[in-house]
Amino acid sequence: MKLDWQNWFYKKHFAQHWERAKKAAKSTPMDHYYDALLPEDMLLDDTPLVALDFESDGLKKDAQLLEAGWVRIIDRAVKLKTAQQLRIQAGSRLQEAAVIIHRITDDAAAKGQQEADVLALLLETLKGSAIVAHGAAVEHAFLNTACLRNFGVPFVGRFICTMHLEKRWFPKQRTADGLRLGKLRAQYGLPSYRAHDGLTDAIACGELFLAQCARRKVENLLLKDVLMKG
Repeated sequence: MKLDWQNWFYKKHFAQHWERAKKAAKSTPMDHYYDALLPEDMLLDDTPLVALDFESDGLKKDAQLLEAGWVRIIDRAVKLKTAQQLRIQAGSRLQEAAVIIHRITDDAAAKGQQEADVLALLLETLKGSAIVAHGAAVEHAFLNTACLRNFGVPFVGRFICTMHLEKRWFPKQRTADGLRLGKLRAQYGLPSYRAHDGLTDAIACGELFLAQCARRKVENLLLKDVLMKG
C-alpha cells in the first residue's frame, strides 16, 4: 500500500512539473523537447534510453559545464555509433582542484562550443527518451540549471540512476566508496575504464545498467520499475 501511494504521488508530482515546464518552454528552443512525454508504464525494452554524463568545474549545481557525453542504449546494447562527446566553452577560469580530476585545461575549455548549442543538440537526443546516469540527481541538477541559465526553462525528464538501482535491488553492507561507478562495474566483471571523461563515463554507466537488469532477472520490466523517484 505504501509503495502504491508513493507511485501515485510521484506520478502526480511529475505530471505537474512537466506541464509547468511545457508552458514555460513555449516559443523557446526547448519547446520541441516538451512535445513528447514518455509514459512510465511502457516496457523497458521498448523505452528509448540515453546514457548521459557531464564533466564540470566542481559539483555545485551552478558549476560550469565543461563536457557532455551521451550514447543510446538500444535492444539491450550500448550503441557506440550513436555516441557523442562535446566540449563546452568555459566562461571563467577553472578551479585547479577540478582540473586535476577531469583533466580539461583552461585552454581546452576555451575552445569548446557554446553551452546553448550543446544543450540544443542534447535536448534533441533526449526528446522522448529516459536518461540513464550514475548519481542521476547530479546530472539532473546540472541539466536543469543549464537550461534555466540559457533558455529560462527548467528541465523535467525521466531519470534512471544506476547508483539508486544498486541500493534498491541489491542491498548489502558496503564501503564508503562502494557505490562508485568503477567499483560497481568491477563487481559485475565489467572492464576498468578511465574515469572523469564525459563519453567514457556515459558508456560505462550504460553498460552497468544493462548488467544490473541482467542480474535482476525480471521479465517484462516497466520503465516505472527502474525510474529514480524523489
